[in-house]
Amino acid sequence: MPIYQYDCAGCYERVEVLHRSAASMDSPSCPLCGSAELTRVMSMFARRRTGSQRLEEIDVGAQQAALRDGDERSFARWARQAGAEYDEALGTNYRELAERTEAGEDPVDRIDAGHTFQHNVQHRRVQAERARQSKEEA
Repeated sequence: MPIYQYDCAGCYERVEVLHRSAASMDSPSCPLCGSAELTRVMSMFARRRTGSQRLEEIDVGAQQAALRDGDERSFARWARQAGAEYDEALGTNYRELAERTEAGEDPVDRIDAGHTFQHNVQHRRVQAERARQSKEEA
């Protein structure tokens, strides 16, 4: 019994519809408003990646570009997002930097955050490669 996602033209919400039979797939209706004007959308999915794969997929240039504004609010927004995405993988604490910046501090880490981010990514990539090589040798 598949669950499909739809955008509803009646209430403008994205809804999930459980289809108990193949016949119910022909004319689904919105569980919120009852509208039959539904457009099926692609559901989100997750893909499992190793730590090394995750590190390789980090777009350092895009992260550095996000820091070009230089003002405290932009930095705090970037640091909060970078922390949520990368603190665990990089061993950093960008969330703390965001909180300190939002509290009115001007952390010294903000001065060249793009370079520091790039260094952290490269350092972790080297560590991951060394770990992979030592595992292969064992």
